[in-house]
Amino acid sequence: QKCSKIIFHCTANTIRFLSPKVAMADSLDQADAQLQETSPTSFQFELSETIEKLNISPRRRLQAVVCRDRRSRMSADHSFSSERDLARSEEEEKLLKDIREEKDRLWLEIQELRRQIIDIDNELAALDEANDEEIRAEKEKQRIIRTGRNKFNTKPKEGIKFLQSNNIIGESADEVAQYLLKGELLNKRAIGDYLGEGKEFNIEVLKRFIAQHDFKGKSIVDALRAFLWSFHLPGEAQKIDRIMELFAQRFVDCNPGGELDNADTAYVLSYAIIMLHTSLHNPSVKDKPTPDRFISMNRGINNGQNLPPEFLTELYESVKKEQFKIPDGEGNLAETFFNPEREGWLTKEGGKYKSKHKRWFILKDGMLYYFKQPTDDELIGSIPLVDPGLRVRAVQDPKAAPFCFELFSESGVIKAWKKDSDGKPVPGNHDVYRLLAGSDEEREQWMHCIEASIQGSVYDAFQQKKRRIISVQGLELPGFFD
Repeated sequence: QKCSKIIFHCTANTIRFLSPKVAMADSLDQADAQLQETSPTSFQFELSETIEKLNISPRRRLQAVVCRDRRSRMSADHSFSSERDLARSEEEEKLLKDIREEKDRLWLEIQELRRQIIDIDNELAALDEANDEEIRAEKEKQRIIRTGRNKFNTKPKEGIKFLQSNNIIGESADEVAQYLLKGELLNKRAIGDYLGEGKEFNIEVLKRFIAQHDFKGKSIVDALRAFLWSFHLPGEAQKIDRIMELFAQRFVDCNPGGELDNADTAYVLSYAIIMLHTSLHNPSVKDKPTPDRFISMNRGINNGQNLPPEFLTELYESVKKEQFKIPDGEGNLAETFFNPEREGWLTKEGGKYKSKHKRWFILKDGMLYYFKQPTDDELIGSIPLVDPGLRVRAVQDPKAAPFCFELFSESGVIKAWKKDSDGKPVPGNHDVYRLLAGSDEEREQWMHCIEASIQGSVYDAFQQKKRRIISVQGLELPGFFD
């Protein structure tokens, strides 16, 4: 029955689709509607009657059924495709909407990033410009520092003024002292010359300079090593005296309750150590002092009392073991003290036999040394210029050799020493030393330098200071005898 209904239904639809007659279509529709209520027997009768009524051949009927069925499938497929296309369009529309919204959001973010990039570029450009300005300023500052340093190394006073006028260092003595102590590429000799000047500001700078040294817990020898490394000790007696006085006071302040609790004692001992160092490490000095001699040199300097011999012996051994190093690659302290104030050829007249010998003379720190040749290490003799009664004058005797001048002492015999024929040092016993220069100009220059050395030798200043401290006369210096 179900199959009959399906066949009838398909056949009816096919006939309706193929027939151009409206009446047929109406009749088929009626038949289709009635088919739902009829029994199989009546259905078959009605189907046959309808087919007969329509007078359709079996082949035509089959074709009608196939076409009807194809049309139904096409209609169903079209309906499904339309619904699917409609559904897909709504989904795609929603997706497209989301994409558009995401695109708008990304576009805004891109615009914001672009704005930030522009701001950063502007900031970087500003920073580059600022950095360029800072670099230019720093380069200009370094140029000024180099110029000031070069000026200082040749003329210390002008160099300091130049650096102050360009705001590299301040106007205060403390700032100048810090600059000198830092000493980047500064000539240590120039530092010493500046610190040794007697003007009020220079003296204040010297005080600040020394105050920045910490000698706590150090022996006086180690303190001197550190101190003399920071600058080059000047050659003038007054400068050395002023520097050593302040050093001694600073050393005592840094070591209260130590072996040296008196600034005067530390001053005298410091000088004695420097002289000891010169004698021990200068190859031109052949008469090397012993520990006993060093102890004897420092008798009574501790408020009239003697320092412990063990203490002085320890200082002696420390000086002997290691030379004092000085900066600027200028050798050692012994060589520094031996740098001549004047040197050259002079002819020395003998005393008893009136012989003449041409010698190479060197004037340094109140001592007049002489050698056979400029390159000799062996010292022949020396004339100390420490006698307060010592004088120098040109010889006016017409019988004397030309360009002659002489050293004489108002107090009697001049203390000196020389080597005898066996090479042993012996005291000299001259009351006059006559020397012959090569020209009148040379004679005047030698007389001027010797006279200046007599009035301001390092040793003389030391002796005067020592006499004020203790009531012991004379300090035995290497190179001559009392």
